[in-house]
Amino acid sequence: MRMARLLSFLLALLVIIPAAKSQRLALDLSNDEVAISTGFTGTELLLFGATEGHGDIVVTVVGPRSDEVVWRKERVAGIWVSGDSITFKSAPAYYLIAASRPLQEIASPEILHQMQIGVAEIELSTGSQRSDAEVAAYREALIRNKKRRRLYSQDISNIKIVRDLLFRSTIPFPASVPTGEYQITVYLFKNGEPVGQQTTSLPVRKVGLGAQLYKFAHQQAPLYGAIAIAIALLAGWLAGVIFRRA
Repeated sequence: MRMARLLSFLLALLVIIPAAKSQRLALDLSNDEVAISTGFTGTELLLFGATEGHGDIVVTVVGPRSDEVVWRKERVAGIWVSGDSITFKSAPAYYLIAASRPLQEIASPEILHQMQIGVAEIELSTGSQRSDAEVAAYREALIRNKKRRRLYSQDISNIKIVRDLLFRSTIPFPASVPTGEYQITVYLFKNGEPVGQQTTSLPVRKVGLGAQLYKFAHQQAPLYGAIAIAIALLAGWLAGVIFRRA
């Protein structure tokens, strides 16, 4: 199916690229969605596309945004507990960047910062009154935790360009990938300047029994909690009966 879709895409390019000089980029994905079912261990999607000519390609994948709370661990009486915290507003749940060359060779730091290209350039705003140094420390902790869970990554070697026209890249989604709408953007740079951009959406959603349980847990939270407690009590009672008979 992946090869058939790729061939259809390349045939379409024969019409699209010559006929529209203003269109500098075309892209497609091997799948229209990421389906998370029971036993999901992660997956990869193939992104492929074409440009009008020589240039540098940068791909960003940004997941749904939500507030992220970062806690500082403090040692109290020999026990590690959560201390102060900072909330980063509208932080992306997932962020991946891939490029055909190192970013500093593609564009200036000012352009990369303005376009929020690069893990270090992600906008993470907070209403905290703490000093810049303290906020920076919490920010580094958030990014470090996201990288450890494979939710933030920067892979400069993950784009292959063929004959200055076609390009492809793989997008990894770990088992812990959050559900929601993802924005995939491909940028074309020439001589250090962005000259083309194309964006497409990718839904990541739960399917099957896991989706039904997830929906029930969020829509009927009190009832779900009561059922979970009842099941735990029943399991404990059954375990006690079995051990007494043994």
